[in-house]
Parts: sequence; structure tokens; C-alpha cells
Amino acid sequence: FDVRLQRVVAAPPDVAFHHWVDAESRRSWCAPDEGSTVVEAVTDLRVGGSYSFSVAGPTGGPMYRAEGVFKVVDPPHRLVYSSIMRLPDGSSVETRVTVTFEERDGNTLLTLVDEGYPTEERRDEFERGWPDFLDAYDHTLAS
Repeated sequence: FDVRLQRVVAAPPDVAFHHWVDAESRRSWCAPDEGSTVVEAVTDLRVGGSYSFSVAGPTGGPMYRAEGVFKVVDPPHRLVYSSIMRLPDGSSVETRVTVTFEERDGNTLLTLVDEGYPTEERRDEFERGWPDFLDAYDHTLAS
């Protein structure tokens, strides 16, 4: 069960790629819910390197933690990484994310494929959430 989304963002691929992986940039877009905040973000951008970020909710309590390992790092064209999303209820979801950045008239066509969800229901939950992340990504990329 996979999620596949595309979006044109108003930045060249090198800028879009950097905004996706940079730990400080992730602080601006990885907490798209009203009142949520990225409280920790780390990126070791290399094949075999890891990333993580933790998000707290409006009351300061944990919402989720995402972590993974980079499998392919090909700036500014392609990024492949494992993703483990740890949720406050103790459950976790592990997928493989591929993001490509293709130049389109000075902008970037971003294609996201998040694959390997264990059930259709779990995939549907994340498929509803990804657009919020992409909206926040696009908004903060433009600022």
C-alpha cells in the first residue's frame, strides 16, 4: 500500500532538495498541525546517515517521532530513505520514501512515493496527512 503525490513548488531543484533535508528547515515544515512544534531535528545527509525529528503538540506532549536512514542521496535530483514514524500510542509505521526533484521552468516538480504501508487503513491515514506536510513545505520554501 503506497502513497504517491506530486506538486510543483516555486524554487529550483537545489533549493527544494536542501529545504527537504536540512534539519533547521524541517523545523519549519514538519509540524503542520495548529500549535504543534518540532522540538528536535537532526540530519546526517549521506548514504547510511540518519535523520530524526520529534514533534510536540499544543500542550507540549509528544505527537510523533520520525526517524530513518538515507539509502540514496543524489542532490538535487533524488532522495531515498527509510522512514519509521513512532506514534504516541506506542505504535509505529515503517515505510520507504522516494522523493524526486525535477526542474520545471525554474520551479521544481516534486514527486513523493511513500511505500510499504502494512494495511490500506494505515496508508489512508498517512495519505490524508501528507498534503498538510507538503502545504507547510511549500509555504516555508517560499518564505
